[in-house]
Amino acid sequence: MLAALLAVAGCKRDDVKVYQVAKEDSTPAPSPQLQFALPPGWQQAAPGQMRAASFTVTGASGQTADVGVIPLPAGENELDILNMWRDQVQLPPATNVDSQPISVGNDSAKLFDVAGITPLAGEKFPKRILVAELTKGATSWFFKMTGAAPFIAEQKETFLQFLKSVSFVEASAPPMMAAATPSSAQAINPAVYSIWTIPENWQTVAPSSEMLFAEFALTNASGAKAGVNVAALAGTGGGLEGNVTRWRGQLGLPPIAEIISSSFDVTGGKAQLVDYSGTNAKTGQPARLIGVIVPQAGQTWFYKLMGDDQVVAAQREAFIKFIQSAKYPDAH
Repeated sequence: MLAALLAVAGCKRDDVKVYQVAKEDSTPAPSPQLQFALPPGWQQAAPGQMRAASFTVTGASGQTADVGVIPLPAGENELDILNMWRDQVQLPPATNVDSQPISVGNDSAKLFDVAGITPLAGEKFPKRILVAELTKGATSWFFKMTGAAPFIAEQKETFLQFLKSVSFVEASAPPMMAAATPSSAQAINPAVYSIWTIPENWQTVAPSSEMLFAEFALTNASGAKAGVNVAALAGTGGGLEGNVTRWRGQLGLPPIAEIISSSFDVTGGKAQLVDYSGTNAKTGQPARLIGVIVPQAGQTWFYKLMGDDQVVAAQREAFIKFIQSAKYPDAH
């Protein structure tokens, strides 16, 4: 939630306020606190999925831009995240990360500038995204501004000044994401909301990343293991090509020019499935990966079954039935 702390004193600063961001939680564990000066013309909005804070920026002629503050575990693949943003403005995936140094508060950070070339369907101007990335401890903070390219160009300096006003109040517990309602994919506890029929021999485990919605461990009689994880992102979430490239990279496989996928029926449409074998890039052991992409109500859901080939082969049909059993909450 966002709570006003105090007005910032000083010449021509009457409309600028300092806010504190914290996660509302039923547990007593302390949450991180983020403080910043809110520029004139910026309005607080509901945080939404995966965000610690959200703002709407309105220009003199009625133009708008969206600003979100998104905390993620440090160490996520930077190129994968960049390519998700590029997909949002209809640019092809990049092969390397290009950024410029800036400051977020007193800390060094990176600025990514992703500008589309052609307008999206129904829009007059191409879309442009500015993202500042700051890593503090175990968390990477992403400050993302999205809107029509001309308006983002006009607002860029204000965005950079906003970033310079940011400061953090240290907490004794790791940062947590903003609270959400049960309609948000990141907020739902599968054990409570039961949006799937989970196979009896799947063990529910705590998600290993805050980007994951749910995670399961699978073990056969010989002790061989595999895992299933589920994530949900807004929009296309990087699209088929970007995610297949990411999954193949986890198996030590190079990108491919032509992606061959199969499909099957799910609630509200079709799912796309890819199936690859290679070497687990983390363990060096042979592995098989089945990835499934499900567009659903303005979001895209990603299901991954990965591990020992025998376990994956034995669980393939159960994995598909698990996906088909999903009853999705309303996505925003």
